[in-house]
Amino acid sequence: MAIENHDTQPIEDGYGAAFHRTYTIRVPLAIDASREALRTLMADLNHCAPRLLARFEKLSGSATQLAPGDEFQIHITGPWNGPVRVSKVTENAFQLITLHDHMEAGRIDFRILPDPDGEHSFFQIESLARSRDRVVDFVYDKLPIAKVAQTLMWTAFCENFAKGATATTGEGATDVGEVTIRTERRDEATGRWEDA
Repeated sequence: MAIENHDTQPIEDGYGAAFHRTYTIRVPLAIDASREALRTLMADLNHCAPRLLARFEKLSGSATQLAPGDEFQIHITGPWNGPVRVSKVTENAFQLITLHDHMEAGRIDFRILPDPDGEHSFFQIESLARSRDRVVDFVYDKLPIAKVAQTLMWTAFCENFAKGATATTGEGATDVGEVTIRTERRDEATGRWEDA
C-alpha cells in the first residue's frame, strides 16, 4: 500500500526557520564493518528505531532491501506521523524526503563516514528541514517540545546503530562513543545561520 498523497514536501514549502541538525557517533569498527551494519539497517529501519518513540512501516518496495522510491510511514509517539520516501541509496548512505502531511518539510540523510585513523568510523544522521505549518513551528521552535522528542529519537537511533554494529563483530559496546549533536537555525528574516 503506497501513501495516498505522493506529493513531496520540500523545505521551500515549510514554515518558519530552517534547522540543520547532525547527530554523529563514533563506531569502533573500520568502514567495511560499518557498511555491513548499514546494509542490515537498510533491510529493516526498525533495527535501530527506538520502539517507544518511533516505528517505521514500509508501505512500498521490497521487504528486505531499500531502494529509491520506497515509501514509509514513520509512526511517531505524539500527534503526528511522518510519511517519507527514499530518494537516494549508496553503499555508504541513504536519504529520506518528507511527503505531504509530515510534520517537517525537508530531508534526512543516514550515512557512515571513515575515521582518518582507518580503524574506526562514524554513523551520522543529518537533517535539513522546516516545520510544515504554524502549529508545528510553535511546538518545534517556540516551545521546543517536538525538537526535544526528535533529539531523543535520533540520539537513540545512533546509539542503537553503534551498539548493533559492534554486537555483530563481538566488539564491546562500551567502546561506542557518545552522540555529538549540532544544530544550526536559519532565521527567515535575515537568512543567517546560527548555532542553536
